[in-house]
Amino acid sequence: MRLTGQLIGLFSFDIGYEIDLLRARVLLAAGETRDLERRRPAPAHLAFTTPPLVVPLGDCSVPLGDATVVAAATARLHDFGAVTIVLQTPLACEIAALPSLTATLATAGPLEDEARRLLDRLAERIRAAITRPSSDPLVEDYYVIQVDRLEPPLPIAELLAREGSTLASALRCDPTPLSAEETAEVLGPRLSYYGDDLVITEWNVALVVDDTDYADTVNVLEYLNVQLVELRYYDRILDRRVSEAYELTARRARPLPLVNRPYQRALDELADIRVDVATIVERLGNALKLSGDLYLAKVYARTARRLALPAWAESVSRKLEVLDRLYGVLLDRASTARAEALELTIILLIALEIVIFLAGWA
Repeated sequence: MRLTGQLIGLFSFDIGYEIDLLRARVLLAAGETRDLERRRPAPAHLAFTTPPLVVPLGDCSVPLGDATVVAAATARLHDFGAVTIVLQTPLACEIAALPSLTATLATAGPLEDEARRLLDRLAERIRAAITRPSSDPLVEDYYVIQVDRLEPPLPIAELLAREGSTLASALRCDPTPLSAEETAEVLGPRLSYYGDDLVITEWNVALVVDDTDYADTVNVLEYLNVQLVELRYYDRILDRRVSEAYELTARRARPLPLVNRPYQRALDELADIRVDVATIVERLGNALKLSGDLYLAKVYARTARRLALPAWAESVSRKLEVLDRLYGVLLDRASTARAEALELTIILLIALEIVIFLAGWA
């Protein structure tokens, strides 16, 4: 059996705290940007709170295994500081070749290298629109195998019966056939909107059999990938901040205000990072509204579980709570140190007044 369609690579980066999309549109050449499009009709509240800005980046040649493919590149800029580089290349191969292809994608660096090169060029052009740029953007990759046509044509149920084991291996990026239990685990949460389409998502690869309405599904998968990179990025920042806060709590604040300036500076930084992370997490949760499209809501929920997004969100929330407690401890210590310094100052003033009185200088 053969399939015809395209391979879509999604490479999501965090490049800063915020991107001013209006400023970025002005910085880029006229006609070089467009808004994200949707194909399937849906209620008006099914939309991004702030739609990402789409920037066509032209075609590029990318090595993939033993071959070199031509990929159409676009970038999607999100206002909360994330950018996704999308690489789309035609795909025509036997279904039996998919496991080797996805195993190569999971380990191949050239696609990510090309995405980083395109990102660096784009970030340089819109640098003035980025608030607090990241020095080394974290990347999260995801691949979508979008199928337009099967040869010979088959109903979805027969496709899964004949090629289910091969598709499961491809979705797990494993060239070795999986056990019957693992195959059932991979194919279990599949979705179909009509009788001739199919969506199966895994932790790094999705299969989308659909020749017309796949764009909405790709938009949801891209947003999930952005959520993952943002949560990973802020989880890493919180790890470092919690470690630093633990080190500070191991010290005792000194009663001299000038000596405590670095201590107070650390408290200010902790307060800033708490507000920044809480704000970004809230914006991520409210950026995309899916309550009006039950099918896409199912795609979102099932893929989110595959990507362990609830676990990452819980990890970030838990570390924020730890940081809140540590901040409270440090704040109490700083307040105590200031109170002790004030008491010491009052005692010194009283002692000075007594000395002046006894010396007859009054």
